[in-house]
Amino acid sequence: MKLKGEEKYFWWHFGHITDSKNIPTELPAFTSIDSLVDDEYIGMLAAKVSIVKYIYLKETRITDEGVRLISGFKQLRSLTLMKHENITKDCLPYLNKLTDLEYLDVWKTKIRLEDLGALTDLKKLKELYVSPNDEEDESDQDTILEKIIKAEETLPNCAIRTSYK
Repeated sequence: MKLKGEEKYFWWHFGHITDSKNIPTELPAFTSIDSLVDDEYIGMLAAKVSIVKYIYLKETRITDEGVRLISGFKQLRSLTLMKHENITKDCLPYLNKLTDLEYLDVWKTKIRLEDLGALTDLKKLKELYVSPNDEEDESDQDTILEKIIKAEETLPNCAIRTSYK
């Protein structure tokens, strides 16, 4: 069946797809860096694709709503959402639905070490990158270490990586 309207435009630019029967239901990976990819783009992708194993997004226009849409993908093992100022701790319930995650990078988002207690369902998570605090926060190394130790109680099998100013 021929695609029409926004779907036609989206799938042509995504993979030169002109017929709906050629739209994949599974993708091994999706990557976008410094781009105009936004929540609507993720929504168009999520409407047809059910399985994505690896997503790498850096400095796109994704927000908490995009993370909600991403949380619908099955078998997602690796998710990078690096440098997104509109991703906040409000999306943590959606991240918590990604129970196959082994790698998560939310560095330079509004998610902080003290927010990680909400990620109780990510039992397979092995590595997590997160900013320790807000730019204007003057927390010292001891305070940050305490936050890491507390986060490790929630995620005991996960290496939590952060950087101190």
